[in-house]
Order: sequence, then structure tokens, then C-alpha cells
Amino acid sequence: MAEIESFVSEHATCTSMSLRPNDPDEEWVGKEWGIKERGVCYDENRAGINLLVVNDMKTFQARAKKQRRAYFVGQNFAVYAGSPTLLTALQDSGLLYLLCKDRGKIPSGFKKEPALVDGCVLTNYAHGF
Repeated sequence: MAEIESFVSEHATCTSMSLRPNDPDEEWVGKEWGIKERGVCYDENRAGINLLVVNDMKTFQARAKKQRRAYFVGQNFAVYAGSPTLLTALQDSGLLYLLCKDRGKIPSGFKKEPALVDGCVLTNYAHGF
């Protein structure tokens, strides 16, 4: 978790990180999402940034698709960035954006790689979503 927080902090503000192991919000809980650990930090506007250690990326991507949410993903972690400022900051971080809707709206010149689940792509384009 510390590595994820440090990585996000290199590209955006990520302060006051705390773990949320018993959050009652089902979408973030354990095996159903393939998530091992969840933390939350905050940007300069106090918008929450979800930091997720993922131990089953295919399960995670399938659940993200079902919930129609987009995440930045790394090898074994994901970041949910709800604010436009954070989307812009993380777009150039090297993470890829898991996108399961509006896939056809990715402009030329940006990466567009298959995700682990059908109907989704990984891209380095996150503007406008």
C-alpha cells in the first residue's frame, strides 16, 4: 500500500492515507472484487482517491465493467480517481486506464490495448470520461 501511495504522490496530491478494510460499501470488499487491501487518500480539494491492492486482476476488471466504473491499473494495483484533476495527473503516470464504455472515443495516437475482460480496453487516454 505504501508503494501505491508513494506512486500516486509523485503525480498528484495524496495525503492522509488510511486503510479501509471493513468498509460496508460492498463494491470495495475483498474476494468479490479480487481486492486484497484498500486505502483512501485525499487530493488538494479533499476528493477521495481509492488505492487498491489487487490480487486477482481479471476478477477486478470484470467487476469494474459490471459497475461501469473506470480505474487506472498497474501490475497488481488499481486507483480510482473521481476528480478531473486527478485523471489528468495520472494520465501521464504510466498507468493505463481501464475503460469499458466509450471505447471508440479514444483519439488516434493513444494506446488502446485489450484488457483481461471482453468489452474493455486499457488506454493512456483519460480525458473526457
